[in-house]
Amino acid sequence: MNKKKDSKWINLFFDIIEKAYLGEEFVYEKETFKLQPTLVKPSDFHRRTFGKSLTSYEALLKALNPNFKTVASSEVYRVKTGWIAQGIKGYGNRKIRRIKANEDVFLIPNISKRPTVAIDTSGFANTDTIVVICIIPDYEGAYFFLERHLMLPKDRYNKEFHWWKLDITYKQRIVKNFNLVLHICCDGLLAIKTNALKDRRDKIENLFKNLIDGCFSGYEKDPTQKMRPALKKKFFDAINGVETHCDADFRPLTPEKIVRLLVQTLAKKDGGKYEKYTPLFANLRSHESKPIQIADIIAGAIRTIIEHGHSLNPIQPLPFDLRKMKKYSDNPPKAYFWFS
Repeated sequence: MNKKKDSKWINLFFDIIEKAYLGEEFVYEKETFKLQPTLVKPSDFHRRTFGKSLTSYEALLKALNPNFKTVASSEVYRVKTGWIAQGIKGYGNRKIRRIKANEDVFLIPNISKRPTVAIDTSGFANTDTIVVICIIPDYEGAYFFLERHLMLPKDRYNKEFHWWKLDITYKQRIVKNFNLVLHICCDGLLAIKTNALKDRRDKIENLFKNLIDGCFSGYEKDPTQKMRPALKKKFFDAINGVETHCDADFRPLTPEKIVRLLVQTLAKKDGGKYEKYTPLFANLRSHESKPIQIADIIAGAIRTIIEHGHSLNPIQPLPFDLRKMKKYSDNPPKAYFWFS
């Protein structure tokens, strides 16, 4: 293939993914297409059949050069050198993400091109609280999805997302599309349901460490739980040295102290030794932090789904080591996890 034409077509591929996601105008062959925020599927690039009433995005797809579609039908999917593979690794200054939610595969732009972590909570009607630790691969792209694809309104004063301030219509929209929302906003997640933050029977520092530790310890002799050390390492690798945002929900401990405790607890190995660790705290309040607002929406959705007894799929339960929270045997913590 002509390298110049190959470069032109792969850039067209990335341009369409980005412009469609952002809902921007796209000029192709001197024709302007006013796109609405759209999630692109790999098969769109070689689609050849269309109905009579077309959206602007479908009109763009229909107008694409037939030769481009022929090439795309194979180049999009090549395992190591295909357009998707190159976009995930990074093609010049372009990066994309491939996500699969339910049975659908989507290609979305990686806008911020760097991961972040966010810690937030959401309270139940009783004394329980859900604590979430979200691994966010692209906070700019995730925030845009909540704002422009789901059309979530913001608080009028601080201009931020708050689950508890959302109208029931928007909450239902998130819960209905939770699988998709989770995949777009996160690469991984740890969630813990507990009453320890409101019914404190120990120092908050000890409670927080034990809540994290209880997700990964106590199952050394259980053959069904051999994944625990690897799971702990996976969370450590995803959080260590990564900018971490935390809301002020663990007073009197500061958010910075909570971030340090999290990374330190995950760094602890058998025998009491520690891996080298570097907490990286982002000193931003919730209205200044897009990752915290994203985590707020995720925490609120998880809490609501649990309250209504619905499935958290694809999030899985993670049996908790009750020895770490003996004082709470009357209402033991429940843990959940997910990685894409």
